[in-house]
Amino acid sequence: MQWLYQPKKAGKFEFVGISVVGLCNGASWCERAADLVVAKSLVIARAPISAQSLTLVAGMVLVFAAEIIVLGYAKSSLYRLLHPTKSTRADIVWFLVRFLSLQSLVVAICSLGLTSLSNRLAVQYLGFHVLDRIKDPVLEGVAYLIAADFISYWVHRGRHGFGWWWEFHKHHHSATEFNAITQARFHPLDGVGVALSTVVPGQLLGGTVGESLFVLVLFGAHAGLTHSMLPWQWGWFGKYVIYSPMGHRIHHSALPEHKDKNLGAIFPVWDWMFGTYYKGDVINEEVGVEDNYQNTRGLVFDLTESMRRAWRSVRCTTRPGPRRVSGDPRAPA
Repeated sequence: MQWLYQPKKAGKFEFVGISVVGLCNGASWCERAADLVVAKSLVIARAPISAQSLTLVAGMVLVFAAEIIVLGYAKSSLYRLLHPTKSTRADIVWFLVRFLSLQSLVVAICSLGLTSLSNRLAVQYLGFHVLDRIKDPVLEGVAYLIAADFISYWVHRGRHGFGWWWEFHKHHHSATEFNAITQARFHPLDGVGVALSTVVPGQLLGGTVGESLFVLVLFGAHAGLTHSMLPWQWGWFGKYVIYSPMGHRIHHSALPEHKDKNLGAIFPVWDWMFGTYYKGDVINEEVGVEDNYQNTRGLVFDLTESMRRAWRSVRCTTRPGPRRVSGDPRAPA
């Protein structure tokens, strides 16, 4: 694979090839990783604005409008983005990474190409795409949403349950204020864990509804709303059908009674079924985590310190198993 660039010469642009693979000194795994990274880079360069970018914009615009109407401009995400704190500055960085369709590339690089390789292998050997056999598009869409959210719930539970993974996922929870783009905040190694844990079920299930622009915009709008400070609970609908903004705000609470609660992304039913739904009446007015060391010394420190703490968690012998999520029947009283 050749990396191409265009230096200006005599008033004209010309392509010059530089071998990225040549930097690997013959190491086959390095050559494969370089091929995958360069190929992904070229795809992004040709189409920088993706459907996922549009979903972010959809969620952002919806939250801007709703917050200004309900809360007023001074309490809106738009005001916070124009007057950013250190927490919001990190959100802006990750928003730009996702908006420019760089997130999968960042994750691929941080995994040394493992996420791209695993996806290629899953497509080749496990791409059964069971949902594609459903002929009714509405039924396929419903089945896809239910299956994808069920998988998301258990992956999210792992992100909270395993100490090393929580140290990465904590970067998302370390936001000390919600705004329209907090949904994009992520640690690249958290993204690696999500990508590796969902690639197999994703290829087994398949389904084209996940590529539908309409569905992606709905996802983006819901993700934007649930990462806002809108005082909406939606009554029984938000309690049993689809998570409301206040329902997900509880998940981002630092209060002890809210710890590891409301893990579902869209449907609360999984939390009800597996004992992680918060049934109390306390609603947090602030978001964040206990002992929040982030948002003070810069984004690079936050990411590297997360890695150090994750490694320490792996080495820790006092908790060899996953951290018990509150509500787990195996958890100590």
